[in-house]
Amino acid sequence: YNNELTQFLPRTIVLKKPPGAQLGFNIRGGKASQLGIFISKVIPDSDAHRAGLQEGDQVLSVNDVDFQDIEHSKAVEILKTAREITMRVRYFPYNYQRQKERTVH
Repeated sequence: YNNELTQFLPRTIVLKKPPGAQLGFNIRGGKASQLGIFISKVIPDSDAHRAGLQEGDQVLSVNDVDFQDIEHSKAVEILKTAREITMRVRYFPYNYQRQKERTVH
């Protein structure tokens, strides 16, 4: 058993967002990329950062909505409108890197 593997296990992140507040992270990807939704940036010292969210995390679900085959715009809408967010994420740097190579922003 290797402790290094635990960083790749799915985990739950819970964030509360007051009205008008920023989430503290950006996403990229979606259905069009066929690789899923990934965290592309986490603002240092934000609630998201303190909760353990990191660049390269794949978002598996948000508030029980499956994010593995969702349109980018729908994912953004769900994240922006929710006041409390329960996310299932897993660190998946390989697919995140593949996605970065496919898309240019």
